[in-house]
Amino acid sequence: MSSIALLGFADSESERLAAGLGALDPSLKLVKFTADTSKDELASSVEGALVWGAGTGLAGPAGIVHAAADAGVPVVAVLQVVGFEGINAAREEIEVCFLPCTSEEILLRLSIAMSKTAPTEVANMIIHGDLVIDCDRYEVVLKGRKVDLTYKEYELLKYLASNPGRVFSRESLLRSVWEYDYFGGTRTVDVHIRRLRSKIDDMSNHFIETQWNVGYRFRPPGRAS
Repeated sequence: MSSIALLGFADSESERLAAGLGALDPSLKLVKFTADTSKDELASSVEGALVWGAGTGLAGPAGIVHAAADAGVPVVAVLQVVGFEGINAAREEIEVCFLPCTSEEILLRLSIAMSKTAPTEVANMIIHGDLVIDCDRYEVVLKGRKVDLTYKEYELLKYLASNPGRVFSRESLLRSVWEYDYFGGTRTVDVHIRRLRSKIDDMSNHFIETQWNVGYRFRPPGRAS
């Protein structure tokens, strides 16, 4: 199930559209957020976002659309008039629909945005620039050189790299990567992140970023922080 943020969805027309989206794809978990939701909260909570332009107030939709994109969250802006209202639609994370449009079109746009930002997978591999994670062999290669990782370091890197741009709390990583087999609390995550960085980061690559007071995220090469 994919969690999708609904931003600016407050009037009857947007409510009908949201109901149509849910009927078309019951696997979507549509969650309402306010227009002033931070990009960190979006990144840690959802896999995609829909912005109802008319519900974003005088500030307009551009700010919240770009905040979602900056967080690595694919976003579809639904606008009332043909005009981008300051939105940079050339960004790969952003798709735009103009009213009148159907729920089917919006879902298609959302799928396109999510596919653009998904990690490249070839023969069960995850590829981000010079970093290649071979999921069959449990191997990591950086710039053609095999990186020696422990099992938990590999699992942690694979999990983060499979969700680029999304911020995970330390508690969330413990649940997802360590499950119930861990000791030392959240400090365990910090230690493994530090070891991972020492093995895969260099002058040209900084794959794992710290989101202060939240946790960590994987940033693919070339993605703005």
